[in-house]
Amino acid sequence: MKKFIRIAALFSCGALSLLAAIDGTVINRTSGKPQPGVSIALIKPGQNGMQTLGATVSDATGHFVFEKDQPGGGPQLLQAKYKGVDYNKLMTPNIPTSNVELDIYEATASPAVAHVAERMLVLEPTKSQVGVNETVVIQNESNTTYNNDKLGALRFYLPPEANGQVRVSAQGPQGMPLPRPAEKTKEADVFQVNFAVKPGETQFQVNYVLPVGSPAVYHGRVVGVPGMPAGPLRLVVPQGVTLSGKDIQNVGTEPKTQATIYNVVSSGIFSADIAGTGSLHSGDETASTDDSDAPQVKEGKPRIYQHEGWLLALAFSILGVGLVVLFRNSPVRR
Repeated sequence: MKKFIRIAALFSCGALSLLAAIDGTVINRTSGKPQPGVSIALIKPGQNGMQTLGATVSDATGHFVFEKDQPGGGPQLLQAKYKGVDYNKLMTPNIPTSNVELDIYEATASPAVAHVAERMLVLEPTKSQVGVNETVVIQNESNTTYNNDKLGALRFYLPPEANGQVRVSAQGPQGMPLPRPAEKTKEADVFQVNFAVKPGETQFQVNYVLPVGSPAVYHGRVVGVPGMPAGPLRLVVPQGVTLSGKDIQNVGTEPKTQATIYNVVSSGIFSADIAGTGSLHSGDETASTDDSDAPQVKEGKPRIYQHEGWLLALAFSILGVGLVVLFRNSPVRR
């Protein structure tokens, strides 16, 4: 009889582990205290998108509980919403599901809490077009989140020749790249991106294509969020491509990729004459191809193509991260 009870108890524990509870505390890292009244959702990513498994609100002590998670393994996402900003914590199978700390921050509309740490424009010309990949890294060293839909988190210049066609992604600290819309501002050809800049590093990728003129010239403009400190804008071109003009200054070659780096010395409108063709990454043709014209995807696209925008944003983000890492480690940075 005792043996039967012991077996039943073990079975019961095993059943509970299959439907494991997730519990923890919402911590306000600005105040350093638990935060009550925060809405939290438990989300399961999957092939069909994000599935909400449950929702709750942190109690008076900041504590929250989800009685059971989704069986079958795989990552899950805790998402807290506080003062208009979403804060995520990815729960992978190897992470303990008890006493989880879910961090949030107070929000501020002041752009002065953040600054542009790196900004570079990669130009990749072919005989018919110039691919432009702008990477902007914003550093927030405060203990508050910058969030201002009026000013935006990023402002960039989009040449008229792009015909308004641009792809933008944003990636917060320890987050995934997310496609973001580019919104027109009152300034001609200047767009802004709204995104919460949390403490840590946030990276933006802006991608567009321009037709090649005769002669080939890139016309740009230095813009930024009013009140947000910014460093210099740098232009990067692959081996075999050179830039010239009174608005730019050659600062050297990146040793690994042999890319040439230029400083933009103008504080406003600038131009650079382009000579040569080249690319900094392989698979360039694939990345720039419109999948809707490709015969192999006309018949029965796999489910993964439902998230094509996310995948392209991820690809461009990986490229941007690689370029930023190479540039930061380059002896020509200064």
